Amino acid sequence: MEQLLVADAHVDVLMKLLDEQIRFAEASPKLSASYPSLAAGGVATQVFALYVSPNADAGAQLHDVLRELDAFYEQVATVPSIRLVQSRSDLRAARSQRQLAALLSLEGGGCLRGKVEILRMLHHLGVRGMGLTWNDANELADGCGELRGAGLTRAGRAVVRELQRLSMWIDLAHLHDNGVRDILRLTDGPVMASHANARAVHEHRRNLTDDVIREIIRRDGWIGLTFEASFVSGSSRVTTDDVLRHLDHVLELGGEKHVGFGSDFDGTSHSVEGLSESQDYAPLAEQLVERYGRDVAQQVLFHNFESFLIRQLPA
Repeated sequence: MEQLLVADAHVDVLMKLLDEQIRFAEASPKLSASYPSLAAGGVATQVFALYVSPNADAGAQLHDVLRELDAFYEQVATVPSIRLVQSRSDLRAARSQRQLAALLSLEGGGCLRGKVEILRMLHHLGVRGMGLTWNDANELADGCGELRGAGLTRAGRAVVRELQRLSMWIDLAHLHDNGVRDILRLTDGPVMASHANARAVHEHRRNLTDDVIREIIRRDGWIGLTFEASFVSGSSRVTTDDVLRHLDHVLELGGEKHVGFGSDFDGTSHSVEGLSESQDYAPLAEQLVERYGRDVAQQVLFHNFESFLIRQLPA
């Protein structure tokens, strides 16, 4: 079978590249989404997340984000078969040259210090999407792990408005449910969740309720199912079949054109059996073809996220 194309909306490679002994272009047991593994898995689009510890102060967070950006430009964007994508024209160029389309997103807005000016500078440096929080609270909103459970702050609302103005995607992953509701009230366009599953299938604070999934679909947004085992199932042994239960559920809700994958490779604490590195997309693709047919499999693996990027990215 001809290898299917894959789009993955979330890996934490850049965080690991701060270790100078790890090289993106080389296969390494320390790196799940190295370039050789991405190529073996058929990955044609990859979003690289900028993640830093929320326990650090805002200045240290911004410092580490800049170090990760440097690692991206020095190690990822320099690979000849990879193209940094910041616009629809960049995406078209990557496709015509058969290059891997690499995009940057910010996972957690603590480094912004509540200021849209810093967001604008990160946009100038190539960042095209953002999730407001990690699990904890920051100046923008409460994450899903904050017991207070508040929504967006005034600064968070200003950042959301600026994300819309800049045509950057708004990522609901990690937000507390009240923050998700605030974003849905504040916006009327597409939103996405880069790496989250269905709460109706597995009750976990990081997963999405059916109401939110339906709203993302209604808005022509996108959902990336993730391979962090604790988000997939409560079983001691979690397999690809458990992941596909989440996919089945989103499809039943009408998400055939709005669902794909955000693996969280290099950021997971517990791996799904058979889905621990990017090259595992190849056998997953075979399972999807067998279960749903080739057209639906390619749509879920690649075309849905490609369509979302075409809707979201600036010209």
